[in-house]
Amino acid sequence: MTTEEKDGITIVVTDDRLDALVAATLKDTVKQLAEAGKLKILIDMGQTKFIDSAGCGALVASLRVLIKNQGDMKIARPSQQVQTLFELTRLHRVFEIFDEIDAAARSFA
Repeated sequence: MTTEEKDGITIVVTDDRLDALVAATLKDTVKQLAEAGKLKILIDMGQTKFIDSAGCGALVASLRVLIKNQGDMKIARPSQQVQTLFELTRLHRVFEIFDEIDAAARSFA
């Protein structure tokens, strides 16, 4: 998992798996970013091929932390498998999901 800044937005790039092994890392990363005043978070899932319930929980927990701090989080480029899981679990109604990073970044305006 890596992070980068672009035009006031912090992009968190997830690895090929977002599961129980890395879920805590994602939550901690977003919490630290929020505490540092970085409240516009874009989760780039372009490389993520697998997500489990712990990964979904980490995304929801991260969104809650940001909302609590008057921030926001968007998801970009989920694979078809990840998008299907979001739809099955109805998380596509919780998250703003975009096919492209640029479209997600523009939506913060």
